[in-house]
Amino acid sequence: MNRNAFTMVELIFVIVIIGILSAMAVPKFTGVKDQAKKSTELSSASAVQAALEAIHGTWSTSDDDFDWNNDGIEDNISKDLSYHGYPYSLKRGDNVIGALIRGKSNSSFKEHGGLLTDTGIVYRLYTANASDPKSGVKYPLGKAGKDTEDKPDKNDFWLYVVDANASGSTPCQVSSDKSKTWDVISGDFFLIDVNGSVPVDFNSPTLGIGFSIGCN
Repeated sequence: MNRNAFTMVELIFVIVIIGILSAMAVPKFTGVKDQAKKSTELSSASAVQAALEAIHGTWSTSDDDFDWNNDGIEDNISKDLSYHGYPYSLKRGDNVIGALIRGKSNSSFKEHGGLLTDTGIVYRLYTANASDPKSGVKYPLGKAGKDTEDKPDKNDFWLYVVDANASGSTPCQVSSDKSKTWDVISGDFFLIDVNGSVPVDFNSPTLGIGFSIGCN
């Protein structure tokens, strides 16, 4: 007798096979998605760094006001730019780095804490898709030393040094209990790579990781 339909056992077997294949594919898809987030964020940060240096370059070769934020209006550089020629704010409209982007393109960067000051230093803190504390790339729980350096995940963040005034031969520095120590200068925009699985708390003065920054 010919059969034109699957038996219940055959259907269950097919569903089980599909479930196994799906379970195998999901981690790989998640990995690809995370890599895309990291690559996009690193590329955007590189563009920010280039734009900041372009602004500084124009500032350093001219005493005149100029349109540094791409809004078509000449800007008062003595008000908008720091003593070393870097913008106090990168924001334009609702985009926290919109002043560095031509046209109406948007970015995933978010600012935390506004303009901050410490001993001899003025700075801002940012995160983007990969480093977003809620939806960013997961850090390796329980795997000490497995956190890839200079690749953003959800307990990392970006530091923008608006102005750094070092005294004498001692450089300005930033460090934390969960990261290495960096020397910083005006115009720096780089990733603070936090090791381990401690989340960053942007409501705490030390960010919950013993964060410190300043110039001696």
